[in-house]
Amino acid sequence: MTTDAENVLELRDVAVHFGGRGGLLGPPARVVKAVNGVDLDIGRGETVALVGESGCGKSTLSNAIVGLQPPVAGSIRVAGQEVVGASRRQLNDIRRKVQMIFQDPALSLDPRSTIGATIAEPLQVRGIVRGAALQSRVAALLTQVGLRPEHADRYPHQFSGGQRQRVVIARALALEPALVICDEPVSALDVSVRAQILNLLVALQKRTGVSYLFVSHDLSVVRHICDRVVVMYLGRFVEMADRDTFFADPKHPYTKALMSAVPEADPVVQRSKQRLILSGELPSPANIPNGCAFHTRCPVATDICRKVRPELSPRPDGARVACHHA
Repeated sequence: MTTDAENVLELRDVAVHFGGRGGLLGPPARVVKAVNGVDLDIGRGETVALVGESGCGKSTLSNAIVGLQPPVAGSIRVAGQEVVGASRRQLNDIRRKVQMIFQDPALSLDPRSTIGATIAEPLQVRGIVRGAALQSRVAALLTQVGLRPEHADRYPHQFSGGQRQRVVIARALALEPALVICDEPVSALDVSVRAQILNLLVALQKRTGVSYLFVSHDLSVVRHICDRVVVMYLGRFVEMADRDTFFADPKHPYTKALMSAVPEADPVVQRSKQRLILSGELPSPANIPNGCAFHTRCPVATDICRKVRPELSPRPDGARVACHHA
């Protein structure tokens, strides 16, 4: 864990809920606890992967970090500035320090704007550079992500999916942020292109010192890029560990199930691999089970799991796990 001075992101007991109000004559609506009290630090130049099934709260937490979804409780600090309760002017300043890369680059780019105009827009809005200096800056950003300066006059439909994602990365880095949230940045790309984009993100991090929160459900991708892994289930973190510890010795039953689903490159190993199949469906975040939220699907759950919610506790190898039987 890094010290406060070295952190670009600090989350303390963050909760994001939806609903809770019913009609005038009807019953009150159920509260959806999308994020339900999480703590996390990300240091400078560090990549932390946030993994879990769809609906576990990963994207909601990402939106809260950039101020798009206000939390109902907790503290979010980006590069030392508090997001929760910030004014519009303060949020405007904070958002220069944190940028996002979304899943589908085709939906992230304006089809009517040239690539150069798209990358230049945040620089123009902030008044950072203008005129010839702006064109030079855009050319440098295109070169940085493996494209050519003359591509600035082309439109998104003239590029492949991988090239469009390079444009999105260039736009995210234009303001030299301290933190970039990568929300499933390669899941919409062909398998042959994914490694290129991941290698680009790693190279850019080494060059600029930017930190990444890498949101994904694909552990094979996570293993390639991250320094630490955080596993999320129904709005809470259930396991945290550095990459090597995490993949060598997963401890939470949910983590083990996710790991067993990762395909092996060696077909012999794949055939002999035991698959841990979870029973039942993911419970609704509007009706989270008592005790450990995972007990309804857990193969090792006992009576204590149904009654007492486990805390995220440290283990001798540095991992933190929320499980009574880990």
